Amino acid sequence: MRTVAISMAYEYRRAKKIEDNLTYIENIFDEIRNINPDFVVLPEIFAYVGIEFRKRDINKWFKVKGFLKNIAKKANCWVCGSSYDMIGEKIYNSCFFVNRKGEIVGKYDKIHPTEVELEKGIYPGPKKQSPVDTEFGKIGAFICFDANWHYDLKYQVDSGAKLLVFSSAYPAGKILNSISLLYQVFIVAGIWSLTSGIIDNTGRWLIKTDRFSHWVWSDINLERTVFHWDFQGDKLKKITERYKDRLKIETFGDEAIFTIEIIDRKLSIKKIIKEFNLVTYRDYIKRAELAQDRKR
Repeated sequence: MRTVAISMAYEYRRAKKIEDNLTYIENIFDEIRNINPDFVVLPEIFAYVGIEFRKRDINKWFKVKGFLKNIAKKANCWVCGSSYDMIGEKIYNSCFFVNRKGEIVGKYDKIHPTEVELEKGIYPGPKKQSPVDTEFGKIGAFICFDANWHYDLKYQVDSGAKLLVFSSAYPAGKILNSISLLYQVFIVAGIWSLTSGIIDNTGRWLIKTDRFSHWVWSDINLERTVFHWDFQGDKLKKITERYKDRLKIETFGDEAIFTIEIIDRKLSIKKIIKEFNLVTYRDYIKRAELAQDRKR
């Protein structure tokens, strides 16, 4: 899955109108088409970075939806970006998932708007929102201030999300590393400042934007699976002897975990799990919690 994270390079540019931000994104898409991306993530309300929020500009909000559809279809890739959305009389800060055909197939509404957003009329989204079905698997999302309520992401993870989009104005820093590691999910962060990037499912940054690169990309394998070392770490040598370079194993001593990533597409992680009777990190924690509750 070839994934791209875009920054609005807020340190170096100031938009005077919405069209300035849209042109900036269009120019970036002209560049990223050269690498044939599968999935592109844009920052929070990317079209309005540096632009004052005005409720009367509702027609422009719908223009942004059309913009997302057009660039996704033109680049033949999935696009996920945040903008305002009006449902009835309520305004939400929403992250839209657009497929290769330019169709909006799902969205996530920000659960925890800031106090300033609430004062401006933005409504909080519902607590339990399901991840979106994509050709790569289920993908969830969270927006900016949501990062401070990581437990609300558990519903999306438990519902099958292996990747979370973080569309944001602020970087969130080590909070993202923690969320990634605790829930064993990839995170693709599109942020206003030059701190956009991609985190693997063990909390490690794979790549980040900087003053020379306003967008970055990485190939990620959503089948990369995290396991706890307990009761099964001694199986790694046998797995390597059996499958050699058809898969890749990484160990993380301090966290007592290891990962298995399939290299040979003829293999599947399900086959490895079944053959060696492995238990994923998530299932191990669930099993332990059930035992604890029974004993309690």
